[in-house]
Amino acid sequence: MTVTYATFQPQLETPELTNYNCDCDDDWPTSTLGELQRRILVRLGYAAMPTPAPGMAELVNDFLQSSQRQLYQKYRGMRTPRWFTWQMTEGQRFYDIAGNIDTCLKKMDPRKVIWLGISRGDNVWTKLIEGIDPVMYSSKILAIPCYFEIRQCIEVWPAPSDDTWLMRIKADFGLLDFAADSDVTTVDSEAVFLDALANAKAHYGQPDASNIKAEANAYIAALNAGRHPTRRMWPGNSPVPNAIPPRMTNNPGTS
Repeated sequence: MTVTYATFQPQLETPELTNYNCDCDDDWPTSTLGELQRRILVRLGYAAMPTPAPGMAELVNDFLQSSQRQLYQKYRGMRTPRWFTWQMTEGQRFYDIAGNIDTCLKKMDPRKVIWLGISRGDNVWTKLIEGIDPVMYSSKILAIPCYFEIRQCIEVWPAPSDDTWLMRIKADFGLLDFAADSDVTTVDSEAVFLDALANAKAHYGQPDASNIKAEANAYIAALNAGRHPTRRMWPGNSPVPNAIPPRMTNNPGTS
């Protein structure tokens, strides 16, 4: 009698990657370019005008766009970091900056990178070293990437030897489009409004321009102070708490 045993063939599935971002959007108050333009026109004294004078809307928009760019670059508290992920390909060294595989459409700012490394799925996270010595190019090898550089794209070295690796970057996302009336602010909309309003009032020679500028500076300072969470600023070196000396105690039941 012949006995036949059934063999079990496991079904291999690609595990779903863990999401390391809370959400795609930030909690910043946002306004559209059209809404902020109208607010500035009202504060400049042109509320009764059904439409702005020729060229005035373009000028106000330029104040708003310039204020947002400067606030984003100048104040760390105006930017929120997030994780970006790239699927790496065997033998491929170069990766497009905007080519991450995340469902969120926000793009990484390559000048604001906090951490860059690789992982095999959600495991084996390894930090890459910044800087590729050109001498390394003498050896055309495939292995686990160890180095990176960001130029027009992201380059890793050596090129990965298989397709199982993911490139992981923690960085600030860049400014969203802010040209159409329906485009929304990337940073706090009230900070953009106050800063742009102060510049517009100074341009038109209105006497309260300096008051608005002081109001803008105070508002921005409060925003940045609030981004420290539990961290505090100490002049000089941070104080080190005193060590707690060990204390000998009797074991229970002993004298």
